[in-house]
Amino acid sequence: MRLKWPLSAAVVLVLTAGCSVNENTNETEEASGEITVWAWNLEADYLIDLVPEFEKLYPDIEVNILKLSGDQVYQRLTTGLAAGVESQLPDLVQVENQRIDLYMDNFQESFVNLSDMGFDEHRDKFVEGKISPLINDEGGVMAFPRDTGPMAVFYREDLFEEAGIDANDIVTWDDYIEAGEQMLERTGTLMTGIQLTGDTQFYRAMLQQQDLFYFDLDGGITANTYAALNSMETLKKMNDAGLFLYASNGEEVNAAIKNDAVASVISGSWQKGIIEDQMPEQEGLWRVMKLPAFEEGGLTAANDGGSNLAITSVSSNKEAAYLFGEFASVNVDNQVHGALSYGAYPALIEAIDRPELEEGDAFFGGQEVFTLFGEEAVDLPVVNFTDDYLRAQNTFNDAIGRVILQDVPIDEALETASNRLEAATGREVSDE
Repeated sequence: MRLKWPLSAAVVLVLTAGCSVNENTNETEEASGEITVWAWNLEADYLIDLVPEFEKLYPDIEVNILKLSGDQVYQRLTTGLAAGVESQLPDLVQVENQRIDLYMDNFQESFVNLSDMGFDEHRDKFVEGKISPLINDEGGVMAFPRDTGPMAVFYREDLFEEAGIDANDIVTWDDYIEAGEQMLERTGTLMTGIQLTGDTQFYRAMLQQQDLFYFDLDGGITANTYAALNSMETLKKMNDAGLFLYASNGEEVNAAIKNDAVASVISGSWQKGIIEDQMPEQEGLWRVMKLPAFEEGGLTAANDGGSNLAITSVSSNKEAAYLFGEFASVNVDNQVHGALSYGAYPALIEAIDRPELEEGDAFFGGQEVFTLFGEEAVDLPVVNFTDDYLRAQNTFNDAIGRVILQDVPIDEALETASNRLEAATGREVSDE
C-alpha cells in the first residue's frame, strides 16, 4: 500500500514536537495573531498537515496556507517586491534554493534575517549543500531550510525486465545509454523524457557530478568548461541513441510516465510523491537507482530543487511566522512526515538518520528508497546559484535545444551561451 499518512496520523506524529520547538526558539508562547503562508503543490500539502497541531501548541496563532502554483507564487512575489506593494505579500513564502539568490541579492531588505531571531543555533543541523545557499554575505541565514532534492533514476522494473535490463549493471552514463538502446529495440519504449523548452534537469545534474554548475563558486560562467562540454556530449549521445521523448514541460513528462511511454525518469526525490499521487495504478512497478556516473566510481550525487520558507519584512507578526517556520523545518518528526507522505527528502541531518526512512516502501516493491536518497544527500555538492540563475538556465536550455533539435555543433552552442551570459550579466568566464 502507499506510504502516505492521513491527516490524523500526521497529528499523532507531531504530538511530541511541541517541547522541542519551545525549547529551541527564543520566542515564547505569548505570540499571537494570524499569519499567511504562500506555497505550492506537495509542500503546501505538507504545511497544511502541520497546522492543526501547531495551532494546538499555539492556540493564539492562526495559520492560513494559501496553496498556489509555483508560477503564481513567484509571479506574485516578484511583482509585489518590484512594484513596492509589499503590503500585499504573505508572512511566510516558499522559495526554492535555486531562486533564493535572485530574491536575496535584489530584495534582501524585504526578508527577515533569521539569525537575528535565533536561528543560528540550528544551522549546523542541516546538510551543507542545503544551508550554504541560504546564508548571506554577512553570515545570516535568510530562510528556513525545508527539504532537499537528491537526484536519482526512477524506473519501471516491469519494463526493465521485459527488455532484459538489470539496473545493477547501469553504473555509468554510457551504461544507461546502452540500456536505453536495448529498451527501445526490445519493447519500443523510450528510456526517458527531456524538456526541451523547459528545464533539462539532468544536464544540471551532470554538471554537479563534475563539481560545477552554470556558475562556479566564484560566480564565473562555466559554459566554456570541460564539464559543460562533457555533459552536452553525453546528452547528444543519449539523443542520437533514441532515448528521448521530447516534452515541453514536466507535466508532459509525467503524462508520458503514466501512459507507459517512457521507462524511467531522472529527477529529484520529490518525484516519488508525484508518481505515487498521479500513478497509483502503478504501485509495485517502480524502483529507484542512483544516477549513473561519468566513470565507474565517479560522483553520483546531484540536487534538484528543495524548498525553503522566508519571512517577509512587512510581516506584522514575525514572531508567529518564525515559530511556524521553525516548526516546519527543525522538527524531526515533521521532516520525516514530509518525506514519507510527499517525497520531500529532509535537509535535517537528524531526520535523515531516522529508522522510519530505512523501511521498505511497498509502492516501490519494498525497496528502501529513502536509504538510497540518504546516501546521496550527504554528498550533495555546494552550488553557487547566483541571482542570474534563471537567465543561465534559459541560456543553457537554449543551447541544449540547438544541439539536439538543430544539430548545431556543441562547441558552437556553448560558446554562444557563454558570450550571451557574459554580455547579459557582466560576469567573467570560469577558469575551471
